[in-house]
Amino acid sequence: MKRITLVVLAACGGGSDSPAVDAATDGIIDAAIDAPPTGSFVLTSPMLVMGASFAAANTCTGPGNTSPQLAWTAGPAGTLSYSIIFTDKSNALIHWIIYDIPASATGLPASVQKAYMPNNVTGAKQTLSFQAGARGYLGPCPPNLHTYEFVVYAIDVATLPGLTMASARADVAPVILQHDLVMAALSGTYVQP
Repeated sequence: MKRITLVVLAACGGGSDSPAVDAATDGIIDAAIDAPPTGSFVLTSPMLVMGASFAAANTCTGPGNTSPQLAWTAGPAGTLSYSIIFTDKSNALIHWIIYDIPASATGLPASVQKAYMPNNVTGAKQTLSFQAGARGYLGPCPPNLHTYEFVVYAIDVATLPGLTMASARADVAPVILQHDLVMAALSGTYVQP
């Protein structure tokens, strides 16, 4: 049985990612999921080894602050799409959500376009980031050591219901958790040099 705990907290700084969210509030979500081991569903990246430091290209110190290439094994029967949530585990701040990734996908290319519907991931959608006006991936940028985690979710619907371009990270994350069949994680660390 799966248990989902969702905590939404207000934070200082940053900006709103939808008109429905107060401009002074970031959607910070800590989702604790107790589930059986996910077996053969695995998330990897040629840019990040589990537990290692992020490459500069995928952080605020790299040119473009671009997303790393990600790859996963096929989800279980009933998988109709995939979603990814990228979180700073040190403070539970969600950096990036991309969802409605087609079920035929086995990964994401490096440098996903920073747009609501990125042209290099057909069908996918992205929320605004934690920085006002920025959409898509924003990588690690802490002054001290933080741990970050990508989680890919196999989803039981092709399109997450009730979401629009205006949906905030705090709106999208719980919908992902309501529709996930299985998940796989990949984590790494970073501190500004």
